[in-house]
Amino acid sequence: MRNLRYILTLVLGTLSLCTWSQDYSRLSERTILGTARYVGMGGAMSAIGGDPSSVQDNPAGLGLYRRAEILLTSSVAIDRMRQTGTGNYGARTYFFMPQVSGVISLPTPNIIGKGIQFHNVMFSYNRLHSFNRNYEASAYNSPSLGSLLADRGVSMGIPFGTNATNAGNHLTLTETGYVDQYSFHWAFNCIDQVYVGFGLQVQSYLWSSRAVYTEDFNEKNAEGKNYYNENKSSLVYSGAGCNFTAGVIYRPLRWLRLGVGLQTPSVGSVRMSSAGTFAAQTDSLRYSYAPDQGGPDSHFHQPLRLSTSVAFQVGAYALMALQYNYSYARERESIHSLRAGVEVIPVMGMYINAGYACESSFSKEDRKVPIDPSFDRQDTYYQLPALSQYASLAVGYRGKHMICQLAYQFNWQKPRLFAHENAAMYNDLRTDTHRIVFSIGWHQN
Repeated sequence: MRNLRYILTLVLGTLSLCTWSQDYSRLSERTILGTARYVGMGGAMSAIGGDPSSVQDNPAGLGLYRRAEILLTSSVAIDRMRQTGTGNYGARTYFFMPQVSGVISLPTPNIIGKGIQFHNVMFSYNRLHSFNRNYEASAYNSPSLGSLLADRGVSMGIPFGTNATNAGNHLTLTETGYVDQYSFHWAFNCIDQVYVGFGLQVQSYLWSSRAVYTEDFNEKNAEGKNYYNENKSSLVYSGAGCNFTAGVIYRPLRWLRLGVGLQTPSVGSVRMSSAGTFAAQTDSLRYSYAPDQGGPDSHFHQPLRLSTSVAFQVGAYALMALQYNYSYARERESIHSLRAGVEVIPVMGMYINAGYACESSFSKEDRKVPIDPSFDRQDTYYQLPALSQYASLAVGYRGKHMICQLAYQFNWQKPRLFAHENAAMYNDLRTDTHRIVFSIGWHQN
């Protein structure tokens, strides 16, 4: 039995060749989260600035501050998944705080219109992504995991079903966790025309998943019971990393702003632990257990991120912005994001925002990147980047000292989910998330 455990761990670790790079890609995922104004603008604020969440894309936005400010944001989200035509459905409601920040603005003694006008610093916390997802998916006549093992000449001492296809399979997957960021930024304002910013950002990662994958076959054993394979697995990643960021906003005309932000790859380390069981029913029931596997810290690099944007100001009544984000990591899919936002000021002190964003890998084919075989794994499922879209609305008030903002965001996508490397993609999956975001704060008059 002890040898069986080692064989099981090694084989299913090898079967997960496509998941290791995918795991780090998952840790690289980002959601448009932050202040209610930033969410309401669809995240298109790299050239606008003046908001603590805009420094995620361009730290030069901090240079537009002229007063000290404290801002706190909370959010409630409803995350739903459904598979059309199967009755599979999952939902989860959760509360979290996506943003806390404090800005200190220091004017210089320079004459207005000459030299640097303000030095601003900010300490902030931002939640960059939340892993709160429930997946439940079914498929029929799909290549079986048992067949994949048999093709490789591995029996593991378990009489698993080895038909090329199974009568039906079912995957239940639950994910939790987060990517949090703690930042220090500094920016300055040069003659109200050029804004330059720099930042140091420390990120914390936690991602855990639990999965149950079952295959059923039409064949029956001597006792009249259907053959089946069952694989249960759990996985936890935890770690930290850091990066540097820099950016510029340039105003060649009073009604035009151009912004560019660059974030270096995040360098860090993560630790993985996993456990699982594999069982099968054919001529008899046998059961094996893969004990907890805790690996050493693994160093990795998160993607290089680039943001370019343009914003148009219509007097004192409106702002319009377009933004393009690019994320590049060697041996992984590049991510492209298009964002658009508008802000209307119907009366002084009040503003209304609307935004739309679309993010995709634009990949032309399903690519599988090999895993380091030293990672002992039982899980075999994996996901590939999918088109993700956002639509949002917000309303805000900025008074003499008080800041109050409220936003609604709808996020939807069609995940590309696979049970294992030979399995066909689960069809007709769709996830959507409804978020309510509320920000409240104080600023110096």
